[in-house]
Amino acid sequence: MESIKTGFSQKRIGRSIGGAIAALLLLPLPSLAHHPLGGRVPANFAEGFLSGLAHPIIGLDHVAFVVAVGLLAAVSTWGIVIPAAFVLAAMVGTGLHLAELTLPAVEFVIAGSVLGFGVLLALRNRPQSSAITGLAVLAGLFHGFAYGEAIFGAESMPLVAYLAGFTAVQMGLAIAAFLVGRQLTQRSTTLFVQRAGLVICGIGATFLATALLNGLLPT
Repeated sequence: MESIKTGFSQKRIGRSIGGAIAALLLLPLPSLAHHPLGGRVPANFAEGFLSGLAHPIIGLDHVAFVVAVGLLAAVSTWGIVIPAAFVLAAMVGTGLHLAELTLPAVEFVIAGSVLGFGVLLALRNRPQSSAITGLAVLAGLFHGFAYGEAIFGAESMPLVAYLAGFTAVQMGLAIAAFLVGRQLTQRSTTLFVQRAGLVICGIGATFLATALLNGLLPT
């Protein structure tokens, strides 16, 4: 009887935290998703750092992906290596943008990455950690490339601060998702990760549909 009560309690905890994350991801966010300073390039260290902190958070697609990376790390043998690889790749992607190199179909790939990682979370049998890490690195290049838009043309000091800011906030968010996911999976509440994956799938599908519509019917 005690084990039944414990299992029921764990399921309730998983549902509660899963619902909280779902609500967070579905909150309406500002329309300035990729321009934390309203389109103005940061002019000093403080503006660069604050812009870096804000950029991944106010873009729902980026938030959803970072949460997905953290949760996947929680159920993968490589653990925190996966979000670390993503963050490093995002820095490289930002560098590509600043070097005026072009990546194709950035918005489509970002939306597709959110959908794809949501699918990975929803699966019971997932690819090996090496494959997930490779996908995270690839996605990181495109997410980082998008981050570069807000800092393009800035001086070196705000640029360094921006990189520090968005690296810190992404690692913090990924680690938080990792710790929550690891704690719940240790309690055998694996349904939490799958349900979070379904929510992230919905977010990715919405962004992908929007990008496709914008491509077909540009305003």
